[in-house]
Amino acid sequence: MLFLALVIQVSPARSAQPENERVTALYQRGLAGDAQAVAQCITALESIVKSEPENQVARVYLGSAYTLRSRDLGFGPEKLRTLNKGLALMDEAASAAPANARLRLVRALTNQSLPFFVGRRKAARDELFALAEIIQRAPTKLSANDQQLLYLNAGLAARESGDKATAMRFWRLGLTKPADPKLTAELNAALTKL
Repeated sequence: MLFLALVIQVSPARSAQPENERVTALYQRGLAGDAQAVAQCITALESIVKSEPENQVARVYLGSAYTLRSRDLGFGPEKLRTLNKGLALMDEAASAAPANARLRLVRALTNQSLPFFVGRRKAARDELFALAEIIQRAPTKLSANDQQLLYLNAGLAARESGDKATAMRFWRLGLTKPADPKLTAELNAALTKL
């Protein structure tokens, strides 16, 4: 999963920094396959959303965490209910804060990581392409690290849809934002494999 580089900032207050770091660590461990970390992350994010109901960033991460939870469940109706809950939370957050590029990036990356049969790949690609256009006009809407992540994944989405020229353009844009050495290496590797 390529969105490991996202750092969760679910609560803007300075006093919330340790909680942001804890939730980020849980989320990243969950991305790596730790089912217990996913459950703990969900609990922490539910608490934040309960105390800050207008916190759409926490809501989108909670939705993403639920999709991770669905990954960890065995086949059956609970898996589908959990996935649908996660998708609904992400969509609600994006509807409530459509100008928040970071929130939209989290949703797009989560959608892109889901199996193709879930039917969210086109939505992810469209969102990534739209965000890339927005960021080219207003780069301060995302950190340099998140811009690299955006361009890497927009390029992957373009390549997946057979548009190698657009993939190359996105990856080259990502290399103009050398914020994260790992992402820079991934961008260079993607270009050489094209």
